[in-house]
Order: sequence, then structure tokens, then C-alpha cells
Amino acid sequence: MFTYFFGRDFSVAISRLMLLGFVAMLPFVGGCGEDDNPIVDDDHDHEEAAEMHADADGFVIEVDEVEVYRQFQGEHSGGLTVEVGGEIEVHVAFLDASGAEIHVGEEEEDGHDEQDHDEEETFALGLTGYDSVIIDIHLSEDEAEHDEEEHGEEEGFHFEIVGLKTGKTEIKLQLLHGDHPDFTAALPIPVTVQ
Repeated sequence: MFTYFFGRDFSVAISRLMLLGFVAMLPFVGGCGEDDNPIVDDDHDHEEAAEMHADADGFVIEVDEVEVYRQFQGEHSGGLTVEVGGEIEVHVAFLDASGAEIHVGEEEEDGHDEQDHDEEETFALGLTGYDSVIIDIHLSEDEAEHDEEEHGEEEGFHFEIVGLKTGKTEIKLQLLHGDHPDFTAALPIPVTVQ
């Protein structure tokens, strides 16, 4: 009787019905995620957290107010050069998606009162991966604040590179926000010591 009704044997008909049922249920399976919970309404928290992160797409490096290195959306040009025994002061400015300089941390200050600002984590540079036999890097918040006062409107991040030995090395750059990076350079920065 099933063979006459379905045109095939019963097990094939059951298999087809199970497949049809599974396909019909697919739109309803896996659609619920962490953000789809109707009981939890934490959209406000997500908006505040998004404002506290830097959205950088690249950066420029200047020495004596002259651009010597640029990395923007996967392309790069230039490099750093320092003499053995010499020291250069390096200024880093981060770029947005259009290539304009962004002022990291200003969004935080505008969106929160002073009490919240004191409790929030600050932005800092992470400089790693270089050969410490060839160069030495000095990064200090006090020096960066002092440099901003000396140079007036100049904002951003500062560090010094000291040439120790002739050779080449590279620096991996990150913009750190608390305990995590908001930006990691796609390529290391080339440094030559002469």
C-alpha cells in the first residue's frame, strides 16, 4: 500500500519527510544569539563600550615634524634611521578610514564626566619585536606630556629611539587600551642604525 501511495518503498518516503522537516526548521535554528535575548536590554552598555575604543586604520610617524613613515590600509612607505650613539624623538599619529588624523581618547573625555574618566583605562603605545642589541626605545607618559607642552598643539604619542649598534631591525606597533590592543600595525616598522 505504501509503495502504491508514495511510488517507492516506505523507508525512502520517511527519509524524504525527515529531510523536508529539517529544511523547514532551519530558519528557526541558530537564529538566537547573545544579542537576541529579549529579556536582557543592554544596548546602552554596548554603545558606551564602542565609544571607548579607537577606530584607527593606519598611522604616520614623524621625526622633527617631518613624516618619515606611513602605514595606511595595508600600504606603507618610509622607515626610521638613527645613528649609532644618536637618539631621535618619534611622534606617532593614528589615522581614520579617510586618512585624517584622529585624536585618540577625546571621544572618551567628551562622553563621560570627570569621575568616570579617572576610572577608565588610558591609551598607550605598545612597541615590541625589535632587536635590543641594535636599538633601545624609551617610552614615558611624562615625556609625552612634556613634549606636548613644548610643541604646543602637537598631540599623539611620543617615544625615543637610541641607536646602539649598526644594523637593521623592525618594531611591531600597537595602540593599547587597558589590557587589549585597539589597533595593531599590519606590518612592522623598519629601523636602520648607521
